[in-house]
Amino acid sequence: MQTPRSDGRASDEHLRALSVALDTNSRASGSSYVELGNTKVSCAVYGPRRPRVDDLTVNTGVIDVDVFRVPFARKRAIHVERGRENEREKDLNRSAADVELSARIADVLRACALTETFPRAQVDVYVTIMDSDGGEVVASVLAASAALARAGVEMADLASACELVRIGERLVLDPTEEECERGNGKVFLAQMSSEEGMVQGETFGRWTADESRRALEQCAAGCNRFDTIVREALAKS
Repeated sequence: MQTPRSDGRASDEHLRALSVALDTNSRASGSSYVELGNTKVSCAVYGPRRPRVDDLTVNTGVIDVDVFRVPFARKRAIHVERGRENEREKDLNRSAADVELSARIADVLRACALTETFPRAQVDVYVTIMDSDGGEVVASVLAASAALARAGVEMADLASACELVRIGERLVLDPTEEECERGNGKVFLAQMSSEEGMVQGETFGRWTADESRRALEQCAAGCNRFDTIVREALAKS
């Protein structure tokens, strides 16, 4: 019998409650608000519109992502890939972790959006982390994907995401901040669920082949469950 988790979940494979609200910002082309347990994220999408930097040689659209964190939001460590640079690091009002998070979300969205359908135009995605208790990358991807869909941006598929940490020999799905801090390994997965295609996968720590396989399988199952909830919200909007 498994020991109950710190937030009361009975199983290491149980996800936290996910709620999705749409059209939360009347000025945006598309918007959303996501709660994943105690992690709260809002997203506003503007565009497609004229790019800030006009490049007539580009025949596909541009997706730009900026992540902001409200001052009182609880912070947790985010692994930053060494050597990765982003021009927005010059903005001293944003942490390196938020710059890295912006880049990760942008990579996922660019893989899913059909940017050729809005050539020489730009879509701006603004993600605000209002509170964080683990899973802020997951919640941000879900919120951004839903907001893009509401903005009418054509996509190959919605993006879904899930993560898992290893605590000792336990594989703990959709971890809280406290569980992340106790973990000795982590796996993140973003995928297009209906296409059954991995968009982004990241592994931190040392994993055996069997552990890695089981972790990815559990993350994929979590992605599918989150994807179902987002699609239900979109269908009702």
